[in-house]
Amino acid sequence: MDREALETLLRAGLPAMHGQARLELVEPGLDLASDGRLTVRLCLHNDGTGECGEQTVQLVPAAQDPERAHAYVQAWVQSLPSLLACAVDRMGGRSVAPSMLEFPQVVLEQSQAQTTTQFVEQFTDPRTVRAWAAAADAANAAEWVRDVCQGLRLGKHADALVALCRTGIDLTPCSDGMGAGRTRLGGFPDLPSGAAWPHRRDRAMTFLAQIDLAEMSRCDDDRLLPPAGLLQIFADLTSGTAWDDTAHGPGVLVMTQPSDTRELVATATPAEAGTFPRRAVIPSVNLSLPPLDSPFYQDLTDLDLTGCDPADPGEEFAAFIEFLNEFHPPLDDDDRPRHRLLGYADPLQNDPWEQCSTAEPDVPPTQWQLLAQIDSEPDAPLGDDGLIYIFIPRDALAAGDFTRARGVWHMH
Repeated sequence: MDREALETLLRAGLPAMHGQARLELVEPGLDLASDGRLTVRLCLHNDGTGECGEQTVQLVPAAQDPERAHAYVQAWVQSLPSLLACAVDRMGGRSVAPSMLEFPQVVLEQSQAQTTTQFVEQFTDPRTVRAWAAAADAANAAEWVRDVCQGLRLGKHADALVALCRTGIDLTPCSDGMGAGRTRLGGFPDLPSGAAWPHRRDRAMTFLAQIDLAEMSRCDDDRLLPPAGLLQIFADLTSGTAWDDTAHGPGVLVMTQPSDTRELVATATPAEAGTFPRRAVIPSVNLSLPPLDSPFYQDLTDLDLTGCDPADPGEEFAAFIEFLNEFHPPLDDDDRPRHRLLGYADPLQNDPWEQCSTAEPDVPPTQWQLLAQIDSEPDAPLGDDGLIYIFIPRDALAAGDFTRARGVWHMH
């Protein structure tokens, strides 16, 4: 590859923009090694917050066919707006590292593309790009976990811990003006005209959330949710106390509506159920490990953290607990609300998986998947500053059987 031609190509395509994100080439620009490896120095700005981050990104690995590599770089530059959009959208508009734009490298290893046009076709296919980004995120998370395990002398558990990594979808509230879709917390649900309002026994349930599944698909890396339609969550909040599912039926109800929403209308909540303020949300990817207070570590030899006191864990586990807190920081007022789909729950009290699994004793606690976590907000409290967790057996989620969803309500 010709260095001068590459630099001209890169400078013609940068800066690239998507929303408030701006990607620039910064000094020393690019470096072309003798083995064909190409690295570039990039800076990603958030023009809304003023944040920026510089990073050297490997654009082309070593030992590539020069003509094919040049076609690849040309396509990468031409496709930067759509590639940047994928990276930014997966992070919900928050700051992203320039290294997230390395994910198209997989096309050099797995694709038969040879020309710029062929590369561009793949770079601009949203489904393909989302798959690359998901694979890159998973690989980065696995590398991080393995590095930490080696540093903590837990190398023998690295494979097991990597296998526990799951992708969640954080739902960050925003002003209504920023939410373009049907996904929302609170407000009114979109129901078929004349549909009966959900009740538990004789009590009207409170509408908590409506999720546009098509909108979530760009962040659902594990493809656990249906690809389209609406997911709606209701809860019985009238008693203000924990639910007794065995005696009175599940405290939460999960409903689905078809992807063709033209026959649905915003339906007002019965007065006795109460209405939470409507909030639009922005989804973003959240890769995490299970929290300390969960059943997922019980089968790891020499790493049984059951009953471990986080306040006095002993030197052996202190560093590991600190690592887990990277994924599940203590629930304080400065780091809430934490609304989430999939991934792992943030326990406010004790292990919610064990509580939920009493609904179906034949299903092991580790086979209950967090479907949603709905947090309190100042003007929408769930009891005493509580959280509601909705779990579902993994086989039921795969089958789309949301009748088996169960709720756990934690309060202070």
